[in-house]
Amino acid sequence: MAYIRVFFLMLALLGFYVLGVPVQRLARRYGWPLARLLPPFFARTTCALLGLRVRFENDELGPKPRMIVANHVSWSDILALASRETPCFVAKSEVAGWPLLGAFAQVQDTIFVRRDNRADVPRVNAAMAEKMMAGEDVLLFGEGTSSDGEGVLSFKPSHFAAARDLLRLYPQIAAVTVQPAAIIYTHAQGKTLDAAGRRRLAWFGDADLAPHIWLLLKSAPVECVVRFGAPLSFTAHSERKAIALETERRVRELADGLAAT
Repeated sequence: MAYIRVFFLMLALLGFYVLGVPVQRLARRYGWPLARLLPPFFARTTCALLGLRVRFENDELGPKPRMIVANHVSWSDILALASRETPCFVAKSEVAGWPLLGAFAQVQDTIFVRRDNRADVPRVNAAMAEKMMAGEDVLLFGEGTSSDGEGVLSFKPSHFAAARDLLRLYPQIAAVTVQPAAIIYTHAQGKTLDAAGRRRLAWFGDADLAPHIWLLLKSAPVECVVRFGAPLSFTAHSERKAIALETERRVRELADGLAAT
């Protein structure tokens, strides 16, 4: 069965690359409504072919402008979150070079971060503020890297400053919503995943992408739950480090709750 899914997955990715990428580029350039519809369609189709079943909980989010901040377990988190709507992702610059998926990320106007260069932070934060002010959700992985799927790593506060930058540029905006979200992979092949099972499905460290895609295909169906928490308000008087710590606490609480069910 996994081999059949590989065939159709490669066929779909090639189709998106040949047809979807040029269409999405035109749609974004000319402001067509299709630009908001194509990325979720791509994400849902790819999730279905991978055997990844995504469920969202508590998805009545706070008001815009809005930054969604989540933990990070795997490259497939991007597909899971994009299947709900069309957020603007903040991703490591290496993603741009990924086969097929990287091309789609580029035409979706993903904000790429050079993580080995702290001087790049102001540029990234300015781009995040611009996207939020334009009405787009910005999706930030607070840990700055993927974890082993068991627990949440410390959140890095540097990109929370994007909310502060937005408020300084647009003083008529009272607050930016910081929306916590926890991602956890709960089941594979109908069985509840324990800590070892979640670690096995996580993609972190120096793990290669292709073998992990094959592992995900062999483990299907895999259930992924995205649970949103109560939003925080980042105002002109907020301190980015304090907001980052509180967001981390809430995401960890959400993730622990999902792992216990």
